[in-house]
Amino acid sequence: MYPQFPTRKIDNIQIPAIGWGAMGLSAFYFLVAAPDEERFKLTDAVYEQGCTFWDTADMYGDSEDLLGAW
Repeated sequence: MYPQFPTRKIDNIQIPAIGWGAMGLSAFYFLVAAPDEERFKLTDAVYEQGCTFWDTADMYGDSEDLLGAW
């Protein structure tokens, strides 16, 4: 069973109060990103723990493209 994350109401939508920042998938922590398969394993693990609120941005390298391919 997945952990139950607390939620917050924004407008009429319940949003998980705890999110995962995807910046580390692609940018700022290393010179060359890990292979896609390794990064997919990380996204799988985050999702399997019940986290469904993910933060990404265009400036985070290819993280948005990677999540689209995942």
